[in-house]
Amino acid sequence: MVKSQFTTCTGKAVDLAIYAEAKNIDRCDFAMESLKRAMKWDEDRFGLEYDLDLFNIVAVDDFNMGAMENKSLNLFNSRLVLATVSLFFYFHTGD
Repeated sequence: MVKSQFTTCTGKAVDLAIYAEAKNIDRCDFAMESLKRAMKWDEDRFGLEYDLDLFNIVAVDDFNMGAMENKSLNLFNSRLVLATVSLFFYFHTGD
């Protein structure tokens, strides 16, 4: 599990966690930073402050769907949400 926190535009702390199998934990940091950027984007673009005190992501290899969203819990196939920074840049620049 990787934990962090996001502070909303009004100063409210939101606990964040990404749960994954042990073999995928090293790929969770990029997803966590992406989550924080997405929450900030929602606030800036739409004026939507996250209204709960926690948000969790579960990334599993054997999830048949691409994703399933519930308020405060999102389930993803790990190949669709987890990456390393070097992998991200490889797919976006070819380097």
